[in-house]
Amino acid sequence: MKEQKRRQNGKLNDYRNLLSRTPELLRLSEQAYAETVQADGKKRQWIPDAQAAVSMFVLGPVLLSFLLWIFRQAERAGRYRLYFLARDGYLMYRLAEKLCRMYGLPFDCRYLYASRLAWRLPEQHLIGEDFLERVCRGGMNVTFASLMRRAGLTPEEAERVAAEICPGKGMDVILSRKEIRDLRVLLSGCRTFLEPARKHSEECLEPAIGYLRQEGLFEEVPYALVDSGWIGTMQESLRHLLESAGYRGKTEGYYFGLYSLPPQADRQLFHGFYFEPETGLRRKTRFSNCLFECIFTAPHGMTLGYEQKDGRWQPRLAAVAGAQEERVRRQLGLLEQYVLAAADAYGESLCREAEGLDPEALLSGFMANPSREESLCFGSFSFSDDVTEDHMQPLASRLTQRQLLDHHLPFRLRLMFLPGRRKLKDSGWVEGSVRLYGGCLFPWHRAGILLYKYASFARMQSSFRKGWKTA
Repeated sequence: MKEQKRRQNGKLNDYRNLLSRTPELLRLSEQAYAETVQADGKKRQWIPDAQAAVSMFVLGPVLLSFLLWIFRQAERAGRYRLYFLARDGYLMYRLAEKLCRMYGLPFDCRYLYASRLAWRLPEQHLIGEDFLERVCRGGMNVTFASLMRRAGLTPEEAERVAAEICPGKGMDVILSRKEIRDLRVLLSGCRTFLEPARKHSEECLEPAIGYLRQEGLFEEVPYALVDSGWIGTMQESLRHLLESAGYRGKTEGYYFGLYSLPPQADRQLFHGFYFEPETGLRRKTRFSNCLFECIFTAPHGMTLGYEQKDGRWQPRLAAVAGAQEERVRRQLGLLEQYVLAAADAYGESLCREAEGLDPEALLSGFMANPSREESLCFGSFSFSDDVTEDHMQPLASRLTQRQLLDHHLPFRLRLMFLPGRRKLKDSGWVEGSVRLYGGCLFPWHRAGILLYKYASFARMQSSFRKGWKTA
């Protein structure tokens, strides 16, 4: 216990040193941290020191810096209505709404219930066979059943499709990327799949349009979306939905980070804070978008679709498992403690420091080189990278030395191009898995994984630049 406390105090001091150049932010973090420890003692709730320290000295300052960047960008563009997308935008919305209300900032902040699933289902019949690219996308633990759920098919319909194009194969067998690519070709000519996919999509369109109209997205008011980001498909799906109902305005988006964009996207309407498709290679390599999503989430479940109740369109929300809800609420409580302290301390000097903050050292120190205590705490969050949220598992999956070795660049390439019986066991936060299960080989595994991520994102950046120059 003493050794654990010593290590955590060392990590906390690292974060304090990184914030020492911004004394107002450091003072705010110290205040929020002290209040958290005091409140934890009074309520007799155990909050891990690592979770409290990361929330107050890393996540809180980065959140404030991101939000002030959004305000600055939106004001320049004249977009004073901001839609924060569920669920990653929940804490961003809470802080933004509080600052605007307390200090008379000129922004109309709104929370929009949405998800990739809730917008892709009604969209898929509007974009022709391009919807197969989104249905047949790789990920962690992708199965034939999850591909069918992405397209909105019922279990019975999925079984009929499986019997036609892949008889004898299990519905819940994990698929490789090559197998997913092969299935896309088969599905493109399978009427047993295409017809119910189109039917379910058409059924979802009216409720989705009704909700968007009710929330003001068809009004002639310049507005922008705020979300975590990654590949820009949410904004593109929204554009397709709005245009199908006659909307001709342009929707802009402000995102924490952007790895890439859809091929037909208007590049001028997508803005990334921490990194963008053409830049930020070092930051991308030391960042974990899965960890970010687990931290910045809402206490409610994923939006499954929309339904009408009492004359209004309401979101249909998935249930949240009890243990996961408890973790989420604990994390939200910590960040809301920082939000309250930030709102009270808000002023010109704090804003100046937050706007000038370089979040890279803070985030990379936590995400790419976590302590064991940080890995245990945040790695226990449940995570799924699928739009359906199937196959939830611990964010930092338990991996053997052999499975960790598969994440090194040479072995990843071998599994990709010379697939055999062994398949990659992935982890939502592989750096956390390495810290927990890498043992004395932790530095070697960490270096190998950083090399793979660097090569992967370098290739992605190069492809994006070439594609947009060609376009």
